[in-house]
Amino acid sequence: MFSMLRVSIALACSFLATSAFSAVARNSFDNMDVKTSYSELLQEKNARNDSLLPAFDGDKAFAEVLRLNPNFWSLGSAINKEESLVTKLHVNLIFVDGTREEPFCELDKAAKNTADEWNVRIGADFVSAGSNTVHIHVQQCLDYVRDQLGYAIKKGDKIIHVPPKETLDRIKKSEIPDAIDIDLQQTLLKAHEDVNLTGKCPKDIEAYIILMNVYNQVKKMKMDYVVINDQLNKQRNGGSRVQSCAFSREWNKRYQESASFECDIDNDRCTYRQENDGDTEWSINYEKDRFEYINKKFLFFNRNPMSIHKGGTMMDLRLIRLSTTLYLEAYINLKGEPVTLGLIVVPGDKTIKDYEDDRPSNEEARELTE
Repeated sequence: MFSMLRVSIALACSFLATSAFSAVARNSFDNMDVKTSYSELLQEKNARNDSLLPAFDGDKAFAEVLRLNPNFWSLGSAINKEESLVTKLHVNLIFVDGTREEPFCELDKAAKNTADEWNVRIGADFVSAGSNTVHIHVQQCLDYVRDQLGYAIKKGDKIIHVPPKETLDRIKKSEIPDAIDIDLQQTLLKAHEDVNLTGKCPKDIEAYIILMNVYNQVKKMKMDYVVINDQLNKQRNGGSRVQSCAFSREWNKRYQESASFECDIDNDRCTYRQENDGDTEWSINYEKDRFEYINKKFLFFNRNPMSIHKGGTMMDLRLIRLSTTLYLEAYINLKGEPVTLGLIVVPGDKTIKDYEDDRPSNEEARELTE
């Protein structure tokens, strides 16, 4: 029994060690070089050495730190299992006299620095009492450079550039969904900021070309019908301008028109008003999470196309929130596949919390009903 326990513990330890090693391997800089040198003050100190105070051997001390910290040259942030770090790292490591000068971390201004290639100068203190924190100083330095430049990862056959922290913060503030790949997030951020700046549909056609890839990553997101009505309904959004946007690859042309998506949530119906295409009526199918076209009748005659659920051509509609200003407009066939994709935009920076704050509580709603 005890031998079986020892085997189980050994296997568990082996698994943990393997997992830790693979994580370090993913985060490590495989393409790197390190040059070492001494600061002027440390050179001066070494020049005065005697038998009681031998000269400091920086390379020897550095080798010992590397031995004790196998993940010394790695990013602190986790990288997914299917990804690996491919940024090139060039380091000029300078040994400093920590009793007379401070450690430092800076980008080499004489070299080109991008997410693909970092050139860093690091002043490391192996001399003073704080020498046992060299690995922490270097880790903080790498994290600082990551935040300034971003970094490059390989995912399958594709190289993806993770942007600097400032860009990541703007993506977060714009409420672009985490489910979307970072490269697509950056394209959406550009479109989001363009809409807020101009008050019009995005000018860059890339914002439309990526929509199929975006849809495939957000198609499982549930629609929030109340927020849709609050934000896209001109009668409720404080007069903010709403526009429907599309791009035709066939004609290489962008289209835009004023719009308003107005819902009667209590009766599960919505009216989509478009400047050029007119008004269309839609029912809310909560179970299938979609809007279904309602055919208008005059007496006993059908005046408009029929829904695909009644043998007609009018497809279902989904509106998925991509940011505080962008909605993905997707017309869906019977198989649940997107056939036509576009954007609905509403300039402004209202967050989900803003809409939640405006909603009445259940108790308030009951009081209003009574």
